[in-house]
Amino acid sequence: MASAGGIGRMIIEPVDPARLHYILRFAVGTTAAFTICEYMGWQPSALAAVLSGIVLCKLPIAPPLKVGASLILVMSISAWFFLALTMWLHEAPYILFGLIGVILFLAFYLLAQAKAQLPLTLMLICVTLMPVITLTLPDQAPAMRRILSQAMIWAVIMAWVMHAFWPKIAKVAPAPPQQAVGAPAATALVGTLIVLPVMLVYWLFGLTDAMPVLIQVVLLVAKMEEERSAASALAKLVSNFIGGFVGLAAYLVLGIAPTLVTFALIVFILSMWFGYQISKGGVRGSNAELAFNATMVIFGLFLLKGDTNAGAWFARMVQFFIGCSFAVGMMALLWPRLQKRRAMLSADPLPL
Repeated sequence: MASAGGIGRMIIEPVDPARLHYILRFAVGTTAAFTICEYMGWQPSALAAVLSGIVLCKLPIAPPLKVGASLILVMSISAWFFLALTMWLHEAPYILFGLIGVILFLAFYLLAQAKAQLPLTLMLICVTLMPVITLTLPDQAPAMRRILSQAMIWAVIMAWVMHAFWPKIAKVAPAPPQQAVGAPAATALVGTLIVLPVMLVYWLFGLTDAMPVLIQVVLLVAKMEEERSAASALAKLVSNFIGGFVGLAAYLVLGIAPTLVTFALIVFILSMWFGYQISKGGVRGSNAELAFNATMVIFGLFLLKGDTNAGAWFARMVQFFIGCSFAVGMMALLWPRLQKRRAMLSADPLPL
């Protein structure tokens, strides 16, 4: 219903050609990437759609060859490195997760300084997924490494192809900028304290079926905005819940006619609606991007095991909501404390 209403408003409201190109690039690119990976059986197939959406949203123009190749290399090398690191230290889990904690801290520290946000986000996806997969399903870890690389390759290819078909550049109002924060070390510590416990829970309990939830958690934390965290936490949580239920609805609709054509049509309609919302920019567009990620993650989550998945959707929805609620709740709990501490220190400077 929400998708139909959004598309109806697109027809009624005038949309300039550049903005229409933006929406079509997003919708067709994410749909094509998701459909290809689902057809080829590259699970989690939603990863390609999420990465395609990230690239198409974050890069306003077609990525130059050097940039596209760099993004593919970052994803491929990161996936290989964390696979090798986990295999090397799998008999020393305390050392392994200590190193992973340090790496997470450094990555969030650089993100807090607004440096290399897209490459660091890709690396965070790898450092979150590969150790858990390698420790719980070691036989599938090499396949996951290849899937991460393939998904990034398809994301870059889709960006090039979509810009070739629809080249006009829309002036989308940017989301609130993720600027360098005043306490990058404290912000990085908060991000590490959110992601690392989720990883440990997934490893200890072997929750491999809901592995894409880790992707959504790390994407949530990677979009940290310290100065707006208290005000935006509820909006982020609502966006994830809406996206989760839209993904569930899409899966139930697909059950009526479970064919690849129906699947592609559902993804396209959803991507058109989310692309329309994202094209509005600002806070609304940023939250719509989070909801799109949640929708694709949940939809792909339910498709993960095909017919054997019929009775597992409720458990996976619960895992998704718990993981995302924990991440957003920790943001709302810890960041205001950091702001209060910073305000106290600035108001009461140390004597010379």
